[in-house]
Amino acid sequence: MHPWYTTSAWSWLADAGYIAALLTFIAFFMKDSLRLRQVALASNVFYAVWAAEIHLLPTMVLHLALFPVNCVRLVQILRERRAIDRALAAAEIQPEWLIHFMTRRRVSAGTVLFRRGDLSDAMYFLADGRLHLDELSIDLGAGSLIGEIGLFTPDGKRTQSVRALTNCSIYVLRRHDALALYRRDPSFGIFLIRLITKRLVDDIALERIAATGSVRPAVAADGSPEAAPA
Repeated sequence: MHPWYTTSAWSWLADAGYIAALLTFIAFFMKDSLRLRQVALASNVFYAVWAAEIHLLPTMVLHLALFPVNCVRLVQILRERRAIDRALAAAEIQPEWLIHFMTRRRVSAGTVLFRRGDLSDAMYFLADGRLHLDELSIDLGAGSLIGEIGLFTPDGKRTQSVRALTNCSIYVLRRHDALALYRRDPSFGIFLIRLITKRLVDDIALERIAATGSVRPAVAADGSPEAAPA
């Protein structure tokens, strides 16, 4: 083999090893998870090539195994970011979106969903039927979302009792599941924040109208005024 070729090949391999080490070093200081995975993929390639040529088989196998792992995580990050962008760009914020994360439950007429003073351990979406807030004598119809604000209040207590006036179909999302989804699925967290913000803005508008004496605002089961259908 020509000495020049041998020297050049060895120099290139040494450079590949140094580049891989540098990329790994840089990755430790990166805060952007997307860029981190991209740099990790590049370092996997350089490490695998360098290790293969100098016959460091354990190192080569390690980085060949890490390459698809980093690819999968990169795809997951890209999907999460697209989901976040869709959640931020959504023109309409409707409670029905939460059904995908909730468990369906049938409730018979007369059943007490929860009582005043109970822990606010779940949020509910009424798909069909009618519910009644006992303390305020207010009825809620299909499409009402109940108790979502109570999941995040400091005391976490119900201030109203809710019972079914008719046979109802409801969807339930438990507090621990909501918090787990909030951490795991950024799009869910953004949607929930936008939904609660929209509800609070609507509540303020209803209270201003009610102050004129023209209409009485409905009140959510967690004690806050609610923009629920009559």
